[in-house]
Amino acid sequence: MGYRVKHYNKTTEYKIVTMILKSLWWLVSTPFKILFGKKNPGSQQTPVDISVDRQFALNKWQEIEQLMTLGNSSNFAKAVLEADKLLDHLLKAHRAPGLTMGDRLKSSINKFSREGYQAAWNGHKVRNELVHNSQYEMTDFIARPAIENFRKAIEELI
Repeated sequence: MGYRVKHYNKTTEYKIVTMILKSLWWLVSTPFKILFGKKNPGSQQTPVDISVDRQFALNKWQEIEQLMTLGNSSNFAKAVLEADKLLDHLLKAHRAPGLTMGDRLKSSINKFSREGYQAAWNGHKVRNELVHNSQYEMTDFIARPAIENFRKAIEELI
């Protein structure tokens, strides 16, 4: 004997209750959409003014390059950490939603070219390895490509 599904006609009461529940869901979810960056398809995104951040970024980048010229493992590590913080600062200036740098990078894929986006991730992966692995030693041949990756990504944001 086969399973039969009864198809009910939607009554007026059912339609009203459904409409009320959908309205409540919209009221509850709208603040979260605003907080975490989900926008209505028709909404216009306001342009971001990062002229102040551009000068800040250029000054910070000079400090990072000075750290790289000083040499030794601790300076390389500090340069990578500072470059990651600078990229995060710029993502925040571009109002990228997310709680962590990784979240902000994921939500900012449209702000980069394909190469710039991959460079940002590659630099951030080196930073994560440095921070989360106590045995990790930053060397010249690891730090220089990471800094170059951060440079590519930062140049696309400023």
